[in-house]
Amino acid sequence: MPIATLQRTLKAPRDYCWAWLADFGALDRLHPPGNLTEFHCEGSHIGARRFARFKPEMGVAGQIVERLDVAIAPTVIVYSIVENYPLPMLDYVAVVQFAEVIPGSTLITWEGHYTEGALPAAQMDPLLRDFYGLFMDNIEKAYALGRKPGESPY
Repeated sequence: MPIATLQRTLKAPRDYCWAWLADFGALDRLHPPGNLTEFHCEGSHIGARRFARFKPEMGVAGQIVERLDVAIAPTVIVYSIVENYPLPMLDYVAVVQFAEVIPGSTLITWEGHYTEGALPAAQMDPLLRDFYGLFMDNIEKAYALGRKPGESPY
C-alpha cells in the first residue's frame, strides 16, 4: 500500500493548526476560491462526512465523500474517503499528526495511505502532497494574516 507523506513545520501554534483541521467543515476555506463547485459537511464529530465536487479543470470527475474517523486533540486526525472514488486510487485513509517543535511552531505530518488505482503511486503521491501542501500553506498564511481558524486566507 503506497503512502504519500508530507512533513512540514508551520509558523503557527499547534492549537491553531489543530483548530483548522479538526473543524471538518473548514476545508473548503483552505481551497482557493473557485476550486470547489460544491461543498457541505455534516459536522466535526467522529463519523461526520463532508462532500465536495471540484471544478472540471481539476480532473476529479464526481463527488468526493470523506468521513472523520479519529480526532484525538491536539495530536492526530484520521479521515477516509467513503462511498465514492472519483480519484484514481482506492482505500484512501489520511493520518494527520501535530507536534509542537518550539512554542509557536507546529510540525505537521500528513500521510495518505491508499491502494493504487488508475494512477501508479509515482504519479498519485505528488498530487496528494500538493493538496496537503496547499492546506498547510493556507493555514500558515491565515495565521500570518491574523485570521481566526476557519477564516479564509483569501
